[in-house]
Amino acid sequence: MRSRSSITLHFRAEAYDHPSGYVDAGTVMSWLDKAGYAAAATWAGSNVQATYIGNMKFGHPVPVDTQITAQARLIYTEGTEIHVQGRLTLPDVLDDDGEPTVATWVVMVYEAVDAKGKPKQINPWEPRTDAGHKRREVAKARSIEHARGEDALGQVSFPDPAETTAEVVLLCFIAHAAQVTPGFRLQGGTLMSWLDEAAFVCASRWAGKQAVAVFAGGVQFYHGVYVGDVVEIEARIVHTTERSMYLVVRAWSGKPEQRDLRPVAQSIAIMVVAEEGKAEPIPSWQPATEAEKQLQHHAIELVSMRNKNVYEWSTVEVP
Repeated sequence: MRSRSSITLHFRAEAYDHPSGYVDAGTVMSWLDKAGYAAAATWAGSNVQATYIGNMKFGHPVPVDTQITAQARLIYTEGTEIHVQGRLTLPDVLDDDGEPTVATWVVMVYEAVDAKGKPKQINPWEPRTDAGHKRREVAKARSIEHARGEDALGQVSFPDPAETTAEVVLLCFIAHAAQVTPGFRLQGGTLMSWLDEAAFVCASRWAGKQAVAVFAGGVQFYHGVYVGDVVEIEARIVHTTERSMYLVVRAWSGKPEQRDLRPVAQSIAIMVVAEEGKAEPIPSWQPATEAEKQLQHHAIELVSMRNKNVYEWSTVEVP
């Protein structure tokens, strides 16, 4: 029997969970991760772990009380890795051509693991169409580019929160059993939702008004988070434009009795204050130290690279 290389899941957000009338970015990322996990695990025939959740540019708000479709399909495999392209569509919100509106795209990378959590070789996936071959070539090239960009940001030192004028927020969570995968590892989507919450609080405090995400840039996972672990998440402003805020968000985890936590994830987000569908001006922030300038530089470069990737993926998307 041939393994499936694509999957579609359906969701619906209730208004009481989202009083603004629209679904937050963290929930959207969680839905796409569920679809991506299902597609990757089905192909691997085993559990999989998220190692990278790519850039998402939110092209259309996701309203509550409406049908939501999360689609995921394989685009590239190598060794133990499975690359999945996901998209979230709104069947009840039609575009100018009468087709379901695509709210966002994302590329997700998972690693297949065996029953002991060790990396497991998988059967290679071969595309069957010209579009599939093109997607695979793009995925292979982007994989190298992602790693290079993340390494550059990871080598930059972060100023102590007490030594910067930037807004910095630290939130703390505990991983519960209901939030984990079969391997007792925290779901990637849950961690992304927490990263989004930290970015939301940080940006909202800086702006003095509630902010929303317009871009979530590449969550890089370094280590797993397991049941009972404490997760600390820091979000900090690293760049502002007239109407947007760039944030770097990092997460650490460990056992409650441990003082030294290890890094588990890092991402970039762009937040705006949007009223009546238009971004409002926000307070300006300027880096004062060399470390702050380096953070700003790498964040701008990574966002630029990922915006290019979003466009490239949309041009190879064929039904």
